[in-house]
Amino acid sequence: MGYLNNSNRTLDAILTKKGREILSSGGDFNVTKFALGDDEIDYSLWDTTHTKGTDFYGAVIDNLPALEPFNDPSEIMKYKLVSRTDGVQAMAKLIENPGTQTSLNNLKWYADDVSGDGGTRVRVGNTAYYLGLGTTFGVGHVNNSDLTIDYVGGDDSIFEEGYRSEMFTLTVLDTTVAVLAPLYKALPNKEYPVISLGGGGNKKKKKFGSAGPSGGMQDADRDKWFPFVKSVQHLSQTIKGCLVADGGTFTHRRGNNFAPTLNGAIALYPKKISSASSPAKTSIIVAGESSGAVVEFNVTITHRATGIRPADDATSAS
Repeated sequence: MGYLNNSNRTLDAILTKKGREILSSGGDFNVTKFALGDDEIDYSLWDTTHTKGTDFYGAVIDNLPALEPFNDPSEIMKYKLVSRTDGVQAMAKLIENPGTQTSLNNLKWYADDVSGDGGTRVRVGNTAYYLGLGTTFGVGHVNNSDLTIDYVGGDDSIFEEGYRSEMFTLTVLDTTVAVLAPLYKALPNKEYPVISLGGGGNKKKKKFGSAGPSGGMQDADRDKWFPFVKSVQHLSQTIKGCLVADGGTFTHRRGNNFAPTLNGAIALYPKKISSASSPAKTSIIVAGESSGAVVEFNVTITHRATGIRPADDATSAS
């Protein structure tokens, strides 16, 4: 990481981690949008007492060094420039649903326990993959409706329905540590709680089972999370179209199509780690899809070697 030369106008473009992942996997990489950010700017340096007048209020800010681009989304473009209705006096701000950061920092992988507080089994046909027991989490908006009409929206706002009910994009930066997936559930006569994929597959209809009142989990819904359960690569995972339920935790707008019988509830699950790599850490970034507001949570997975030993099929599944 370095600084750009402020004496010249410079356009320096690089691929983000997500862009590199798409290219390396042979995916369709087509840049259609861009964003602007002001991470380096310290607005407290705006000097209304400058002796040379208004043209020089921002003189110090204009000469701040600009960082060269780098590809870590947890360190750059955290403060994107966004549109707001004229005259507003506050920006959108996200806050954690009570207990979210504590829960995300206390996830565990039990080396010999996938029951009780140890983990969740994810089934595909007759094959089982194991994850640690997941946790739900969520965010909320600071109610600043007295300072901005954009919170509730309306005819005079650029947000017709306001950003208080917006959807969110969730990004886990390293899926070797944790993965987003539908919330688990306990089933009768099953030793482990499970993440439902539905019943028998039907590839002709692009279905992956038939669980849930909506008729099953489609490939598009399954592909939001299941490939990351299996993958051992250091990939990021992004799920768009997430909503905040009445209880303050995330669900997916696809509802039972995403999480059969659970109204789309989303959880973050720890993946298998060794004692040597404990604690394993990553981050999850939550971004408002209308407001552009961003909040980042730390995620910590701790290895624990106590409990009941499960079958070993998880390590040999393919």
